[in-house]
Amino acid sequence: MNTRLHPSLVALASSLLATTIACANERTFNCTVNPTTSTVVQTTDLSSPFSGSFIGNYEATTNPTGTKTLPGLFGGSLNTAITYSASFALAGDIASHPTGALTLGVDTKALQVRVASLNLDLLGGVPGVLAATLNINYQTFHTTQPTAIYPGGVTIPVPVGNGSVTTLRATQTGPAVLGALVPQKNGSYTFAVAVPVDLVTVATLLDQPVADGTPTPSVLPLTGTITVSGNTMTAAIAIANQSTTTQPITAAPFVDLPLAIPTVLPAGSTANVLMSGTVTSVTVGSNLTAALAIDGVRAPVLGDLNGDFLVNSLDLAILLDAWGGTGPADFDGNGVVDSRDLSVLLSEWR
Repeated sequence: MNTRLHPSLVALASSLLATTIACANERTFNCTVNPTTSTVVQTTDLSSPFSGSFIGNYEATTNPTGTKTLPGLFGGSLNTAITYSASFALAGDIASHPTGALTLGVDTKALQVRVASLNLDLLGGVPGVLAATLNINYQTFHTTQPTAIYPGGVTIPVPVGNGSVTTLRATQTGPAVLGALVPQKNGSYTFAVAVPVDLVTVATLLDQPVADGTPTPSVLPLTGTITVSGNTMTAAIAIANQSTTTQPITAAPFVDLPLAIPTVLPAGSTANVLMSGTVTSVTVGSNLTAALAIDGVRAPVLGDLNGDFLVNSLDLAILLDAWGGTGPADFDGNGVVDSRDLSVLLSEWR
C-alpha cells in the first residue's frame, strides 16, 4: 500500500498525538469462574402467606372411600369446604458450583482494580432443592375416612415434600466499580470492592411460583487476592451477602391441590383433602457465601495490530501500510482503512 499521506492527514495525526493522554497502566483481563474449585452456599428462608379453603377428596362416584371434611366437632354428612389461612415455607442450604464471568482491570502502578460485566450463575445450572413445609391454621372441623377431630386455632406444620430454586443469578448493574489494590510480600494483591447487582431468583413450591425472577437490586461485597503473571492472572474471590426482600405475587389462584394432612385427635392417620387458595406475596431471606476461583486472560487492546498489548508506532506503521485497503486495521468496520481508523488508533495510544 502507498504510505504517503496528504499533508492534512499528517496534521490530523500530529494533533491527535499531541492531545492524547497516555492510558493508565491498566491490564484488562477477561475472567471466568472455575466451577470445579468454586463453591456457593445459599441459606434460604422463604415464606409465602396465602388463604383459601380445602375440602375432603370424597366423591360419591369416583372416590367413595375418600375423606369427607365437615365443620365443627360432630355431625353433618355433606363434604364441606373449610376455610383456612396458611403459609408456605422453604428453608435450608443449597450448596453449588457456580459459573460465570467478569472483567478485571488491574493497574499495579496506580494500585487500582476495576470490576465490570460481572455475571454469575450461582447455581451453576443445577437447581437446588429445599425442604417445604405448609403451616396451616383453620376453623374447627372433623373428618370421616379417617374419623378425626381438628380443633381450630392451632397452627399445624405439614411437610409437603420439596421446593426448588431453579435460578439464582447476579448481574452487575451500572458502570465499572473501582477498588484499591494492596501489595503483598509474595507479589500478589488483595482488594475489596462492592459491586451493585440485580439478583434474580426463580423458585417453586407445590408447582406454584413463589419467586418469579423479578430482578432485585442488591450489592455483592467482593474481597480477594489477585496474582498477575504476564498476560494471565488468577484470583480468589470471597462473597458474603445477606438480604431480605418481600414481593407481591400475581399468579392465578391454585385449585384442588392434593394435600395429605396428619390427624390431630386421634393422631397417627392421614386425611386427604383438595386445597384451593391464593398466594399474595413472598418474603425471601438469603445468606450467601461464596468462594470463587477465577482464571483470566488478557483482553485484546483496541488499536493493537501486532499483538504486544501496546498501541504505538509499530501499530501505526501497520495501519499506514494498509491505508486504503481493509483488514485488522479497519477498526470501525466500514470496509476501508482511513482517517477514522487512524483516529481510533491514536486515541488508544499507549
